[in-house]
Amino acid sequence: MTTSATFRSARFTWPVAAAVLLAASPASQAGTPINERAAVDPSGSVEVSNISGTVTVTGGEGNQVEVTGTLGDGTDRLEFTTQDKVTRIKVILPKNTHDVDDTDLVIRVPAASSLSVNTISADITAQGVAGAQRLQSVSGDIRTAVGSEDVECKSVSGNVAVDGSGKKGLVGITTVSGDVTALKVAGEVNASTVSGDVVLGLGSTERSRVRSTSGDLVLAMRLAGDGKFDAETISGDVRLNLFGNVDAEYDISTFSGDIHNCFGPEPVSTSEYTPGKELRFSEGNGSARVRIKSLNGDIKLCRK
Repeated sequence: MTTSATFRSARFTWPVAAAVLLAASPASQAGTPINERAAVDPSGSVEVSNISGTVTVTGGEGNQVEVTGTLGDGTDRLEFTTQDKVTRIKVILPKNTHDVDDTDLVIRVPAASSLSVNTISADITAQGVAGAQRLQSVSGDIRTAVGSEDVECKSVSGNVAVDGSGKKGLVGITTVSGDVTALKVAGEVNASTVSGDVVLGLGSTERSRVRSTSGDLVLAMRLAGDGKFDAETISGDVRLNLFGNVDAEYDISTFSGDIHNCFGPEPVSTSEYTPGKELRFSEGNGSARVRIKSLNGDIKLCRK
């Protein structure tokens, strides 16, 4: 082949090759579409595991578990199995590597299913699931709408939001630095955080406990006739709003903060030599109990 012919061949070959590469590039970065489904026991359990990306779970009618979304580029595969009454959905990574793109899982389950989700940095969203829920992430945010079953949410640095229905259940929320918001939850609620803030809107609570090291606690609730509520912080402030008449014993104390009471007696000093304040009194027959304790934070108690 002459030099001129070679030049003409290269001139046409390189644009064709470049076009092929450009056309292939978006597909390689788009990830792999997911489309899996299987018939299951409507009251069975669904277990989900994903490293990064998102997990969105919706409860609905029918007896199928459906999984759609996108498998992140570089992942090995999606494991989807159903045995006995357990459905497992797990993102499998190649051995010795975690350098993969995010995987987004969109999952539809029977409403009566129980749900367990574990992630590292993937956000978790659940709604319409009436069964028990166990949702856990390291740095991903968690948001769930709950019915009357037990719910447990755990996160290290992610925020947790729980939207209740007002029905009684058992709700447990634990974070390290993430904020906690739980509204319209009732029954027994236990929330704990180190540096995150906690906002709770409780229906008729029977026995609930809230703990924080440095985060603030903003609480509003109706206390059952013989209910018990306990809140404690180290350096965070506490604000509690009670709705309706409450027959209760109140035990409020702080070592170096202030106590503001919108009803009942004024707080008193625990000693003329220390800055501590305490507030102890009863209303009605005192069948319920409210205990709030802070080391350095302020406490405000009001009734609506």
